[in-house]
Amino acid sequence: MKTLIVWIGAFWFAILKHISQKNKNTTIYAYEKNDLISSYLKNFRKHPHFFDWAKLWKNIVFVDNIEEILPSIDFLILSLPCQLILPFFNDIKKSLKPWLTILNLSKWINNDTLNTVWDDLKDVLTWISYNYTSLSWGMIAADVVKWNIIWATIWAESEALWNVLKDYFETPIFRVNLSIWGVKNIELAWALKNIFVIFTWYQEWLWFWSSSIGYFFCEYYTEYKKLIKLLWWDDNIKFDTFAVWWDLIATCFWNSRNRYFWKLIWEWHKIDEVIQIMKEEKKIAEWYETLKWIYKIIQDKPGFTITKKLWKKILFPNE
Repeated sequence: MKTLIVWIGAFWFAILKHISQKNKNTTIYAYEKNDLISSYLKNFRKHPHFFDWAKLWKNIVFVDNIEEILPSIDFLILSLPCQLILPFFNDIKKSLKPWLTILNLSKWINNDTLNTVWDDLKDVLTWISYNYTSLSWGMIAADVVKWNIIWATIWAESEALWNVLKDYFETPIFRVNLSIWGVKNIELAWALKNIFVIFTWYQEWLWFWSSSIGYFFCEYYTEYKKLIKLLWWDDNIKFDTFAVWWDLIATCFWNSRNRYFWKLIWEWHKIDEVIQIMKEEKKIAEWYETLKWIYKIIQDKPGFTITKKLWKKILFPNE
């Protein structure tokens, strides 16, 4: 299976390192659009901005011209922001191999189309048959690089495809289970959980602790499910996927980028200042864009009082 992983950020570097270690005898191709970062990766096998103590295996080949290699690729791993996926595929769609397997790692919603990645690819890849899969997890990038215990869920349309991907990713400490229901529900859960982080952090900012935070966590979970149902017609919404729960809890209560965003607000930085600080640190907090998108949809609808409060009273009181 000839693999290409596209874009290299913090988590994407972590996944690249993981799959190259797991598949040591297989060449894995990687593409980074930024020439300076790509050159650094080639020369030093390290990322210039993240994990300077971690080195990539020699079975990774960094490619300069993506369209030259795409016709031979069997497995394409998308590790780029959701907002860039649609234009990326519009540029390269004619170079894709039929029955390519596409694995999505992005946890965003496209603010321009109001779609998940699954939706966007259905719209743009109308001329070709392909297998679509998603990997969900509850993990921090550093945990993957350090090979701490991880549990992930792969959504796949068939168990046969899942078994192929399971063999590709799974190790004794990186465990993979299967989900064959509701890929859009999973992708919405990924994106909207980033708003959940800000809500729990806000309660900590108000000096609530322990049991109180647990109460507020459960309180918002009800609204979180209603948001997902609002955005997707499927009434059979399930939230029993282990990795979805783990992802939600790890993002809310561990050292995630979304928590870091709120920490900077807590230190009395303005929103624009926080965005600039994170940009300089090569970090992106997805919740900010997600909340802007979801507020457009719910602002005139009854209910969703907690999410509206996050927007009106906490972050943008003058709007």
